[in-house]
Amino acid sequence: MKESKNNDNIALIFTIILIAIIILVVLYSVFSSKNLLKINTSNNDNTNTNTTTPSQNSTPNGSNSNNSNNTNNSNSGTSNNSNVTVSEEEKDRLNVDVQNSNTTNTKPPVPEQTETEIAAYTTTIYDKDQNRVDNITLAISKINGKVIEKGSEFSFNGTVGPMGEAQGFKKAVGFDGNGKKIQIPGGGMCQISSTLYNTALIAGLEVTERHPHSRRVYYVPKDKDATILYDSLDLKFINNTDGSIKIYASNDAQNVTVRLVKITNSQ
Repeated sequence: MKESKNNDNIALIFTIILIAIIILVVLYSVFSSKNLLKINTSNNDNTNTNTTTPSQNSTPNGSNSNNSNNTNNSNSGTSNNSNVTVSEEEKDRLNVDVQNSNTTNTKPPVPEQTETEIAAYTTTIYDKDQNRVDNITLAISKINGKVIEKGSEFSFNGTVGPMGEAQGFKKAVGFDGNGKKIQIPGGGMCQISSTLYNTALIAGLEVTERHPHSRRVYYVPKDKDATILYDSLDLKFINNTDGSIKIYASNDAQNVTVRLVKITNSQ
């Protein structure tokens, strides 16, 4: 009986020891797995740390880039400020440039001019041959607007120039030295010179050269004509007034008109 109890006690002890061993094995396994998890977690953390380190390193580079940009921007701002802050030498140069510009662009005011008519005369075109009218129109364009300064002498031939076909004048009726009608280049010019002559007489200008026709012409009164022939016969007069004179000449198919105006500069 005692022996049976001893056996039971031994079995119980053995069972308890076995259970304790099992518990210790389980606990060991649990703690071992936790440690493994911690180690893995730590390794993962280290890995993540290592992988993020380049990124972090790149960030400073980016930061350096930003700093560089900021520095450039700062430098740019400094450059702009340097443009605003001009040296004394630059100021002097700029002042000279401005003064030169003002000197160049500054022009003396042009005085206003007043024109006062002092004489006008109109003659009728009786011979309406188209070539003759064209010659008159061409010569009028050369005389119109001519300014004769105070004390200067006006020359009809010198103003109109040669009156040949090379200059655009056409053949029309004129007179030879014997009063015979002939076709000559520039025929019709004498009506303009005669009209101008009568205008000059009205204005009281000093006539220094004038030639009559070889026969009577009817667009002006008798002895009031003035024939011309380039390089030979001319009409000339002097502006003996106290100011400049301008000639206004015009024509149509019916009439020739010459006006003389005195130019006065307004103060």
